[in-house]
Amino acid sequence: MKDDQIIATLNELIAASKDGERELQRAAEDAQTPEFTHLFRDAEQANRAASAALQDQVRFLGSTAQQDGSMRAAARRTWTSVMSMMSPRDDSAIVEACERGQGDVRGRYAEALELDLPAPIHSVVEWHHRAIVATHYRLLDLRNRSRDGATRALRAND
Repeated sequence: MKDDQIIATLNELIAASKDGERELQRAAEDAQTPEFTHLFRDAEQANRAASAALQDQVRFLGSTAQQDGSMRAAARRTWTSVMSMMSPRDDSAIVEACERGQGDVRGRYAEALELDLPAPIHSVVEWHHRAIVATHYRLLDLRNRSRDGATRALRAND
């Protein structure tokens, strides 16, 4: 794989990690439940660490590392902000949004691992992919527990 292809791949992962970091930061600020806030802060830090490590790899290859997230995610954050003005963002809605976002980040890392990356770079991507997968599973668990609680509350009202 050529260096320019590797750099492009790493910059895409950096953008995805930055997107996740910003979404999780906003989620931590909006969450009402301390458990949720803690999880979002941990996940935000994992995304920040991933983007920093990948930026180092890009610089090591002699190029300029991506500094921001993607335009698509910026548009999604804007839409989320508009929607939150119209209806409150409760914890379950925040968890749902973060789970989807981290699922997207997870998928991008998985795709990168399918490429023929040099072994040291593959190791860095794989390390951060594992952390993102663990975060995604925690978010899935939180989402499912939140859904189960909402279902029980609806049944209790019947």
